[in-house]
Amino acid sequence: MESLPAGLPIIAGVILLVGEWVPAWLGMSVTFLVAALGVVGLGWWVLRKDKLNRAGEDAAELAPDAHSTEAHH
Repeated sequence: MESLPAGLPIIAGVILLVGEWVPAWLGMSVTFLVAALGVVGLGWWVLRKDKLNRAGEDAAELAPDAHSTEAHH
């Protein structure tokens, strides 16, 4: 089996660059974590605002109408 001057083995003409897997794995893990947190955060934000909007709609429906047709004495 041949080897390169740096001591990396050559298997069937392919140089094994094992040292690149760790930084790539860490980079992809961080990227996935940031994306997942963004999706969860955006979903939480939308659901919170939806809850506030629905509460406001309910309060508006229960409030007395300012333009009622009853006579005031």
